[in-house]
Amino acid sequence: MINARWYAMCGRRFWILIRRAALLLLALPAVPGCFTYSSYQSARIVERGQPQVTFAISNSNIEGGGAEAGGWLAFETCLRSGVAKRLDASAMLSIFQSVPENFGAAVVTVDVRAGIIENYIAFAFPVVVTMGDFYLASLRIQPGFVATVPLGTRLEITGAARAHTFVRVPELFAMGYNIGLGIKTESGRLTVRPELGWMKFRGEENNQTYFQYGLGLEFGSPKPKVEKEWGS
Repeated sequence: MINARWYAMCGRRFWILIRRAALLLLALPAVPGCFTYSSYQSARIVERGQPQVTFAISNSNIEGGGAEAGGWLAFETCLRSGVAKRLDASAMLSIFQSVPENFGAAVVTVDVRAGIIENYIAFAFPVVVTMGDFYLASLRIQPGFVATVPLGTRLEITGAARAHTFVRVPELFAMGYNIGLGIKTESGRLTVRPELGWMKFRGEENNQTYFQYGLGLEFGSPKPKVEKEWGS
């Protein structure tokens, strides 16, 4: 019962955030070059009925390829839930604030993740939509892999590698990489995820490289108490 109430509460808050972000978009023009390539996750598949909610903030900068200096802050909210034994799915809303131009944009990501080697390697297939004017809006697919190495009961290191394909501009291609830590609290309900990321472009935007650093807070569903058998 506790898990059901917790899940419903998180779901309601998540969709409230999406509605508020949609209203915010009416006043914010989209920014070219706003890409979400953060990870803030492990290869551990979320169980059914045990949802996760992640809040994250990232700072990203672009270098090379004749690009103008600058970058953006990204504020992300992600809700992930189990679908099957080795399959889960998530929906993520990212709000971008560019620096120093002070423009904004929003990106919606829907992700399906499948466990290959349980708790250690997973295949991820995010589909990403940038909302904005026609010439700025984009649809991207970002297939890749996530790997996790435990360093103890409350610490892990996680890496991710994903290919970024732009549906409207197929000749534009990038590879994105992430590496980070997962630091769990004693209860296991909160995992702190500091992360580094970088993305290298090929094709028309050759030699452009994006660098990112950020912090994610992953909240897990409260674990059900295990009742002791009578007489034990």
